[in-house]
Amino acid sequence: MECKKSIISNNSSHLKTIDDRLNNPKLSKLEKTQRKVFIDIVKKLPLDNGKVLSLSCGNGVWDYLLCENNSSVNEMTATDIVNCPVSIEDQGMLKEYCDWNFVKVKPSERLPFEENSFDFIFHHDVIEHTEHPYKFLKEQFRVLNKGGTLLCGTPNLFRPGNIIKLLSGRLKFPVKIGYNEEIGDYIHVQEFHEQQLKLLLREVGFTDIKVKHCYFGLSFTNICFSMYPKNNLGKSVSHFLIFTGKK
Repeated sequence: MECKKSIISNNSSHLKTIDDRLNNPKLSKLEKTQRKVFIDIVKKLPLDNGKVLSLSCGNGVWDYLLCENNSSVNEMTATDIVNCPVSIEDQGMLKEYCDWNFVKVKPSERLPFEENSFDFIFHHDVIEHTEHPYKFLKEQFRVLNKGGTLLCGTPNLFRPGNIIKLLSGRLKFPVKIGYNEEIGDYIHVQEFHEQQLKLLLREVGFTDIKVKHCYFGLSFTNICFSMYPKNNLGKSVSHFLIFTGKK
């Protein structure tokens, strides 16, 4: 299934380990908010020894945060379009929590799983890297169990940094935002605003769609006006959006 993930925001030549990501003393305020919202959501998931699909897993830090905060995960299948980018040591750590396994997938092709295979599917910083977002989400709908939950996190097209670029005529897609040896180039093919992605999720078939807004400010300067914006202005131009939906 097509996906090329941005899990780091710099031009580091190698992926960081899970421990490096978790204990990074320079962790951005943006990622702190992403983690808190993600953890708040997954803590409440009634998985009941459920099966989980982690799409475009990168170095596995989100897999770890799920396992650490929901003991009901029984089996987790992680995917990426490259050979497993999770280090051998980190794979061992994840397998201490659940039956964790990795499956390499092909861009723009069907996921190699049967219908109704998973209770929870999640991905962060992935859909903006896909050329066919409807097909990308439709495959997730197909392999999700009835009553299951999808979590999709993506940068907001209308975030302040993009508005500045738009006004100066520099907002263009696709755009390369980074590179590392394990994944290759990080290309944002397109980005989404809240209503656009809500409509896409509904068109695919998801219901009970909810969105959490993360970080109103300029992430590249670490200037933050609100970690979890509540008013209309803050929500509309927050940096990151985390959607959940049901099948």
